[in-house]
Amino acid sequence: MLSLPRMQSLLFAVTVFAILLHTGSSQGQGAKLGNKGVTFKTFDGVELAGTLYPNNGGKRDAVVLLIPNFDLRKGGGIQQDGWSDLAKGLQADGYTVLGFDFRGFGDSKTIDPLVFWNLTNKHNNYVKKRVVAGKLSDKIDHKDFQAHYAQYFVNDIAAAKAFLDRENDRKTCNTSNLIVVGAGQGATLGAMWVANECRRRKDKNPIPVPGAVPMLGDPESKNIAATVWLSITPNVGGRVMPLQRWILEAGKTNKIPMAFVHGKNDATSGNIAVSLNKAIKGTAKNKDYELTGVKEVPDTKLSGHQLLNRGLGLQAWMTKTYLGPVMEKRGVKEWAERKVEPSRFYYTTNSGTIVKVNKPAGTEVPSVDINFIMLPAK
Repeated sequence: MLSLPRMQSLLFAVTVFAILLHTGSSQGQGAKLGNKGVTFKTFDGVELAGTLYPNNGGKRDAVVLLIPNFDLRKGGGIQQDGWSDLAKGLQADGYTVLGFDFRGFGDSKTIDPLVFWNLTNKHNNYVKKRVVAGKLSDKIDHKDFQAHYAQYFVNDIAAAKAFLDRENDRKTCNTSNLIVVGAGQGATLGAMWVANECRRRKDKNPIPVPGAVPMLGDPESKNIAATVWLSITPNVGGRVMPLQRWILEAGKTNKIPMAFVHGKNDATSGNIAVSLNKAIKGTAKNKDYELTGVKEVPDTKLSGHQLLNRGLGLQAWMTKTYLGPVMEKRGVKEWAERKVEPSRFYYTTNSGTIVKVNKPAGTEVPSVDINFIMLPAK
């Protein structure tokens, strides 16, 4: 039988060992970078699938939203080559990263039929209805979309941001510092969404009261630190978009830094990038726009997500050369609670005059008013 002193010594040793084991395990977990599959719903009943790469105690306190390019006939999504490598590189540099598939692509094909086909969601009439066992199917596929339906994918970006805001309120990330990276038509929809955020303001009244005068905050775009557009195009679903107007609203009026990326041998994307950059900056130097510019990827005619191929060096440029200085100049904004669901949001003019309600209190996800955002800003 052990004596009391020997027993106490043994218990002490076991306790110390357990503490060291737990500490070592925690440190190992903190150093390990992982990701997890997530789902979140749009305002019109689509369940989107994505991958979240958490910031495991890294040096950055910012979130990167990845918006994939797509083709209504061929497909596309966040599983395309290059996106996961970029996400892992950004995560290793200390960013939280979310990538997702647009509705009808990848794993984002499940809907709530009662919500999706509701008469108020008239835009979903551009989707072919399929009947299974006498009931409307709870699945959709991009091959069943009419071409001009693609512009409504912008609501998927709004849903992704709402998901990140819920994560923000769980204190797993900080959406006061958002970076948007988009490719191809996904970049164009990203520019539309960013312009939409320039027109949205939150009612800061803790409990919105009908008839009460709203106390509006800054435009939601104040939380966007920078954007990176890979081979951005003025066309979405075969329709020409007012891309330059959105770019000017976000990049010139609201001074959001923008990097326009293209392959050197891709003349079409190059001309668009140069034109949009010039529209923002003009010909005179201006410190307000010194972090906006054109990035030419040498010796390639590749476009969109293909520019993320490891051998081209764009990932290293993005993480080490561009985003670092952007965040250093801007400074990290402090965490703030979002409370998206109980809050009310308004569309406003540039001066802050209310135009109309954007999101009523009590709705989980905001929608994007396509007709409104197509109009010039006032």
